This record gives sequence, C-alpha cells and structure tokens, in this order.
Amino acid sequence: MGVQARESGVSGDAVGVDKIRDLLFGNQMQDYDRRFSKLEERFLQRFKDVESEAKRNLEMYESNAKKQVESLAAQLRNEKDARAEADKEIDRNLREQNQALEKQVRALSDQLSELEREVADRINRSDQLLREEIKQKNESIQMLIEKMFSDLSNVKTDRNLLAGLFVEV
Repeated sequence: MGVQARESGVSGDAVGVDKIRDLLFGNQMQDYDRRFSKLEERFLQRFKDVESEAKRNLEMYESNAKKQVESLAAQLRNEKDARAEADKEIDRNLREQNQALEKQVRALSDQLSELEREVADRINRSDQLLREEIKQKNESIQMLIEKMFSDLSNVKTDRNLLAGLFVEV
C-alpha cells in the first residue's frame, strides 16, 4: 500500500502543480494555444493553397507540354506527308522523263535504222551504176581493142598486099 499511496501522492502532487500552473499562466497558455491553433490553421491553409497552386501549375505545364508535343507531332506528320508527296512527284517526274527519253531513243534508233537502209540502198545503187559503167567501159575498151587489132590486121594485110604487089612488080 505504501507504493500505491506514493503513486497517488505523486499524481496528486502533479495535479496540484498543474492547477497552480493553470492559475498562474492559464490565460497566457490559452492565448498561446489559440495563437498556435490560428497559426497552424493559417499554415495548413497556406500549405493547401500552395499545394493547389502547384498542382494547377503542374497541370497547366503538363497541358502545355502535351499541346506542344501534339503540335510537334502534327508538324512532323505534315512534313512526312509533304515529303512523301514530294517523293511521289519526283518519282512520277522521273518515270515521265525516263519514258520520254526511251521514246526519243527509240525514235533515234528508228531514224538511224532508216538512214542505214538509205545509205545501204545508195551504196547498192552506186555499186550497180559503177558496175554497169565499168562493164560499159570494159565493153567499149574491148571493142576499141578489137577495132585496133582489126585495124592492125588490116594494116598487116595491107602491108602483105603491098608486099605482094611489090613482089609482082
């Protein structure tokens, strides 16, 4: 029981000290408690305000960043589409130019073939004309030679006749 009496005496002393303290500093403590409560409320309110403002700013930043990313993505898509169209246009132009060039090459090849035929025909005609001319010249030369031989034979014959005449005379 002595321990219980002592504990009840200690707690009784503590209650007494609290009452004295409450009597001496009670109004100041209540005033401090009210001030701390108001300060804590203002601090919590300010903290909530800062938190909500930070959240709003973060949401705005995220929204702006998302808009910018979407804008850049749209620009990239547009540029990609424009490049694809330009590539298609270039391909189409190259095909058209290639076809035109092939057509010109075929036309030039046809012209060259035609010119080759014409030149071959001219050469053949010239060859035939030259052969005929050579044949005619050959015939005329042969005739001339035959005439000359006949003239020579006649001259020889005339000489023989003359010689025979001289012998007779």
